[in-house]
Amino acid sequence: MELHYKIENSEDTHRPWLVFVNGLFAGLQSWDESVVHFLEDFRILRYDGRGQGESPRPVAAYSLKDLVSDLKELLDNLDIEKATFIGLSNGGRVALEFATLYPERVRALVASDTYHEPSPLLQLKLKSWLHANRKGGPTHRFDVATPWIWGETIIQQRPELLDFYRERAGLEKVHVIEGLIEGAMENHVIDLKKVKCPTLLTVGREDLLTPPFMHERMVKKLEKGLLKTVPGGHASLLEYPLTLKNTVLPWLQETLNIAPALGGRPATLVRESV
Repeated sequence: MELHYKIENSEDTHRPWLVFVNGLFAGLQSWDESVVHFLEDFRILRYDGRGQGESPRPVAAYSLKDLVSDLKELLDNLDIEKATFIGLSNGGRVALEFATLYPERVRALVASDTYHEPSPLLQLKLKSWLHANRKGGPTHRFDVATPWIWGETIIQQRPELLDFYRERAGLEKVHVIEGLIEGAMENHVIDLKKVKCPTLLTVGREDLLTPPFMHERMVKKLEKGLLKTVPGGHASLLEYPLTLKNTVLPWLQETLNIAPALGGRPATLVRESV
């Protein structure tokens, strides 16, 4: 499957790769406010998974296995042998599963507001989204999901952010939303003990979908895990992009032994393709 992707610092071969993995219904543009914090230290790959952004929308096949396979194929096609990953929500789940299957290709991993198995309560939450999508379409699904996704603070401070994502949600195809939700609900347990790389879990303190206590259980299973509670709800990294600068970037610099850059930000070369 030919996925839409975008690369920053494409010619800076001395810089390590950093791959952003989108949340379930987000596109690569959801990281627009975030990538700026990493340009001095990394070559950056963002991509739209199947059913996201400008990538294909098959009628079926949105399982975790499919999403991980797509990621591997994209990395292979771009000759990216090893990278660091930042994944949000289902994107964190994709990155964690990728790390269990291909540990030699993962330098470090950041998984935010995510889960490694769909608990009965989480499945009930997701099932309500599925019913809403079937009953009233994509916008109704968004309205039902909103209280589980966004933190109360950000809704008060940046209502335009909610309006932006609601408008985009209304344009999506019903079968895509159904496929993605069913994939997120599938009864698959990621074996976190197989994740051998340094792993930072972050969770929004207002996250109701995958609350902090779930991440506390997850970090105990990780060989090299660390947990940070950050501002926001389930979409914490999108709600508060400065978390990436103030929490994630320093951890990556220390973990990967990257000296913080000094001086101005260099020019950035961008490549975009499908």
